Amino acid sequence: MGFQVKIVGDFCNIRCAYCRNRDFDRTGKTVMSVETLEKLHAFLNSLPQKKVRVNWHGGEPLLAGKDFFNHIVRMEKGYPDKMWRNAVQTNATLVDDDWAKFFFDNCFHIGVSIDGNERIHNIDRINALGHGTYKRAMRGVDILRQYDIHPGVICTVTKKTVKYAEEIFHGLVSAGFKNIAFNAFYNTASESGGDEYGLSDKDWYGFLREIFESWLEINDETIRVRELDAILAWTLGKSTNECSFRGSCDKWFAIDDAGDVYPCERFGKKVHFGSIDSLGVYKNLITSQSFLAWRDSIQILPDKCRACTFLSLCNNGCSSHRQADDQGVPLYTYCESRLDFYGFVQNRIKKGGEAR
Repeated sequence: MGFQVKIVGDFCNIRCAYCRNRDFDRTGKTVMSVETLEKLHAFLNSLPQKKVRVNWHGGEPLLAGKDFFNHIVRMEKGYPDKMWRNAVQTNATLVDDDWAKFFFDNCFHIGVSIDGNERIHNIDRINALGHGTYKRAMRGVDILRQYDIHPGVICTVTKKTVKYAEEIFHGLVSAGFKNIAFNAFYNTASESGGDEYGLSDKDWYGFLREIFESWLEINDETIRVRELDAILAWTLGKSTNECSFRGSCDKWFAIDDAGDVYPCERFGKKVHFGSIDSLGVYKNLITSQSFLAWRDSIQILPDKCRACTFLSLCNNGCSSHRQADDQGVPLYTYCESRLDFYGFVQNRIKKGGEAR
């Protein structure tokens, strides 16, 4: 169970060209009020489990300010029966010594968004003036490392950067990242049909193949790649804990700066379950008609999934990344690339690392 809390809404200090929120207002400063933050913690305290995972998100969450984050820690201490597990996903451009010390002192897990090396990153991750943000972001990463915080990295892959797989991977490894995740860009927030940055199934498969080859070439067991780990688990007949393989997105929620509750942030704002004000406690969320109807809808399987050997390992992929099949039932957009990549990895393992 986890909550992704967008404490500044879509407000951000940079202007990534591919941002899913580019259709919304990223310039208006909105920060969750302390009153809403208090209600949020009361709501989270109603969770049945002892461990509470919160990912403070945005926009750029550090724009909420250091005082706001101090409020978070103070409020969590008011619920000592819970084990609070805090994470922040940041573009790292605002990280300074004070932020790093705060994160270290309060055991925050940090993830950063870097799109490969400087050249690739600066294609789309730009500031309001159109300048690349790589140097500022890596300065923040370096400061975090000085405080013994070694962030994982999420790299977004788009139609414009997918052909640079090897360069992207080596750029991240050279920058010292050990835990790497790749997000295939698929715009679920926009109301417009299609997206110039969106990856096709074929694009994604080619990218994953190149990443796997680069990973084998480096031969460093300390470097973990989320997408490779997931498929390697399949070769052992196991399913990864990553949500897009477990069909478990009904256990991950997004809460915006006003306290409104949605499914995972990837769904945008199309599906709404109410607010922490109207719901009051977690039990009211998971028993609400809006939630139950949505949960039932994402569990409907297309015929292709029902007949698939890997259904228990894949579960029709990320439920926000699906498109209607011939019968109108949502099917995972990257179904074929997932199956083909599994076959490719199996062949590489059987051949002991020789070229396919």
